[in-house]
Amino acid sequence: MENKVELTNDQLIILPQGVNKLAALKSKIVIPLRNVAGASIDTGILNESKGFKNLGTALPNYWAGSFVKDGEKTFFNIKRGNKPLVIQLKNEHYQRLVLGVDNPEHLVDAINDAI
Repeated sequence: MENKVELTNDQLIILPQGVNKLAALKSKIVIPLRNVAGASIDTGILNESKGFKNLGTALPNYWAGSFVKDGEKTFFNIKRGNKPLVIQLKNEHYQRLVLGVDNPEHLVDAINDAI
């Protein structure tokens, strides 16, 4: 598992785990729930171009950190083979988060129910 995701009454908290914290150059991302537009699973996103690596790591089959494509900044922390949890954001530094997590289907439902 690359990330732990926590939901509070008013925040979405992303906690990269272990070595992923170093590779992503982030120990925590905190997003107010009012700035979360929705969550989904997008299995095709890992086959698309990630854009320019801004800060982080890009290895074969592993992406961690900030990437910019077509003017949009996305935070990735995922290995190929994981089912990508994609969280769309508004009024934030990132436009979306693409994460490897345990039980992504459950998190999609929990995040969408919370917003």
